[in-house]
Parts: sequence; structure tokens; C-alpha cells
Amino acid sequence: MITIAIVEDHQAELDGFIKELSAESDLRIVATAGTAQQARELFPPLVPEIVIVDLVLPDSTGAALIVELKAALPQTSFLVVSAYEDYDRIYSAIIAGAVGYLGKVYLKGDLAQAVREIHGGGSPMSSPIARKVINAFHVAAKPSMKISQLSEREQEVLHILATGRSYQDIASSLFISVETVRTHVRNIYRKLQVHSVSEINHSELFRPGQKSSSKK
Repeated sequence: MITIAIVEDHQAELDGFIKELSAESDLRIVATAGTAQQARELFPPLVPEIVIVDLVLPDSTGAALIVELKAALPQTSFLVVSAYEDYDRIYSAIIAGAVGYLGKVYLKGDLAQAVREIHGGGSPMSSPIARKVINAFHVAAKPSMKISQLSEREQEVLHILATGRSYQDIASSLFISVETVRTHVRNIYRKLQVHSVSEINHSELFRPGQKSSSKK
């Protein structure tokens, strides 16, 4: 019996997930949550084998929640089911620790099979999303992309942004306004000649050997 928890704030979609998974004799839903805070209160003590997470929650991003829960539940696998398919959200989820990513529009009864695939050691992805992941590896790192081009504050923003946290989270962490965060991000993209965080995450910047020049 595979134990599952679901973190989804849209009741109609949650009901659909519950209906599909409950019909399978080898799957058991042990908990549901509609917010990140509810999830934090559930896990632990509950330790489901798989947690299905929506990427956009009322009080957090799904990626940030995965980072938190993975620290508390190291043996649990996380599957993102989201309506969003842009590069930045896909890679923020993967960086956070998700082992699968399904687009809601492509589900068509595939959720139960995706859960089984993860339980068996696989990493299910909707085909269009998998294609985006593959395409990202076809993009060569730009030779001029060096973190030393960024100011100390821009480096701070970049490292938090790369973990999948929202602009609001970054603003709160650095005690600056959301608009200031947006300005820093625009400057980061311009200086590094990129158009998304995913390009940065798959560049040389975050590989071994690259170090920030920020002073501690």
C-alpha cells in the first residue's frame, strides 16, 4: 500500500485527485492540506511515502514548501501537479526536490500511474514538460556568464531566487521592497544575458568550482 498526502488549495481539483486515487486498491490517502501551514502541521508526525504538491498555494510557493518538508521527511518523494509549465517554475520545483512534474491539463487519469512510477524509482513528467527539461540541456552556457559581474546585493537576490522562492519572500528576507527585487532581477538577467532563472540554474554558475564573490 502506497501512502499519499495531497497539498492542493483548489477544492474541485483536490476532490478529483481524491476520487481517482481512492479508486485504486494499492493507494491510500493519509492526509490532505489546502495551505503550506496546514502541511507543516501534518508532516511530521505523518510520514507519507509520496506528497503531491501544487506549486501555487495561498501562503507559499510549492517549491519553498518542498524544501521545508524534504528536510523533515527525507525519505518522502514529492510530485508536483501544476497548471504552470514555464521554465522557471519547472526548475524551481526540481531544484527544491520534486522527482516528478505533471501539468494539470495533461493528467487525464494518469495521476495514479505517476504515483506508482515514483514509488518504483521513476520520475514521471508530462511529455511537454519533459521536452522543456531536455531543451534546457541543449542550451550551452554563455562564456560571459560570471557571478562576479553582479553586485553583492544582486548575488544575494540570485541565490535566494534560485531556490524557487517568490519575489515577496526575497523582499522579506532582505528587508527590501518587491519592486526593488524586480529591479535587481532585471539587472541580473541583463548582466548575465539570460531570460529566465532556469538558464542560470543550468549554467556554470551553480556548478562545483563557482563561488560567490559576496563578502560575509
